[in-house]
Amino acid sequence: MNTTNFPNGFVNGLTIRNSPITQLYPGNIFWVNGSSVLGGGQKVGGSNGNAGTYTAPFATLDFAIGKCLGSRGDIIMLMPGHTETVIAAGTITMDVAGVAVIGLGAGTLRPTISFTTATAAAIVVSAANCSIKNCIFSAGFADVAEAFTLTAVSFTIEDCVFQDAATNENFIELFDTGTSDNEVDDLAILNCKWTSPDTACTSVINVDSDIDGLTVHDCYFGLAVNGVLSIIAEVASGKDLTNIDIRRNYGTRLVTASAVGYITFVDTTTTNTGVMKDNTWRSLDTAGELYVTAGSNITFDNNKATSAIDKSGYLLPSADS
Repeated sequence: MNTTNFPNGFVNGLTIRNSPITQLYPGNIFWVNGSSVLGGGQKVGGSNGNAGTYTAPFATLDFAIGKCLGSRGDIIMLMPGHTETVIAAGTITMDVAGVAVIGLGAGTLRPTISFTTATAAAIVVSAANCSIKNCIFSAGFADVAEAFTLTAVSFTIEDCVFQDAATNENFIELFDTGTSDNEVDDLAILNCKWTSPDTACTSVINVDSDIDGLTVHDCYFGLAVNGVLSIIAEVASGKDLTNIDIRRNYGTRLVTASAVGYITFVDTTTTNTGVMKDNTWRSLDTAGELYVTAGSNITFDNNKATSAIDKSGYLLPSADS
């Protein structure tokens, strides 16, 4: 069989199983493996004294982030079976701009980051243009306040799972924003899943600041029976969401309380903008089903809702005549 070393490179980059292997920009690739199982061809176990190559990977994500150079386009590859633990706020801090973290492996072999020891355990994202893909985040402590604390623009998380490690071990919310307006603009949550039977869980995002360009696509959120808050976002008083793009998500919260939907705005406002399209929502509230609180100024198209078992949803809000 003829072989080639591709002397002309890959003009459009190279992607294997949706992971960028060859880049069009001059970043470095660092490898991390905290598992006791060595990867194929790996010469030594993960250690932060290693070079961070595939054959001699680092042991922890935070150490690898510290080896990156801001806005160079560095990529950190978490090897299949990688595990590590967040024990406090900032155990892992994404404080280098433009770093992409990619988890390798499928199913339970995806890298797993556990949150233990304290309710304040959280990953902090304080640098712009960072991303995380294909990881499992597991709550290993009761009422972990949030998985991520965000204070930087253009953070993207994709193909990730959030889960409870055991009964009464849960996240309260997934993302908490800072209080400075527009510091987390262009937040994107894509093809992620969060399921929790714990009634203490609240919303995916606790919005404490104005956000422009929030995107939530193709996600599954199955939250507790009789929780009392909205699925995607609880928006604080005086804060707005502009140019939102929320599409093709499924949310279920079998609540009996009224005024619980996808997004709750504390204030009635006409300064929000954007679209919610092709979403499906299920609850037990037959009287007050809604997607957002009234007077939000959001544009709706083909969203469905149901409070009945074994029935398809109906159009909500109703179509304009």
